[in-house]
Amino acid sequence: MEDFSRHRINGALLPNYNGKQVCLLGKAKDVDPNGMFFTLVTSDDQEIRVNMAEPLSEYVAGLTEVHGTVQGKSISCENFVLFSEEASEKFDMGLYNQAVQLMERCGEHYSQQVIAQ
Repeated sequence: MEDFSRHRINGALLPNYNGKQVCLLGKAKDVDPNGMFFTLVTSDDQEIRVNMAEPLSEYVAGLTEVHGTVQGKSISCENFVLFSEEASEKFDMGLYNQAVQLMERCGEHYSQQVIAQ
């Protein structure tokens, strides 16, 4: 059986997940001119570098969810989801951050795993 778990984290939790698969949500900014990285401002206002395996082929800005592997103080991006401008404006980042913290504190009550058989 393969474990496809991806914990939702914020910037403060990054060191706890070094080398692990995570899901990090924030607002993208400062895209590298060559498209090889960008900065994600997390729900707890930390700036995390997101490294791409290949140059970006689209404009990245606003609310963005990154799936990848934590590598020190950055994330090696495997996939990302861009949300619409409307969703970015309406999203309550503070409430989301509280939810992430609650999931971390009460992990035994919240499963973040998908196991393939």
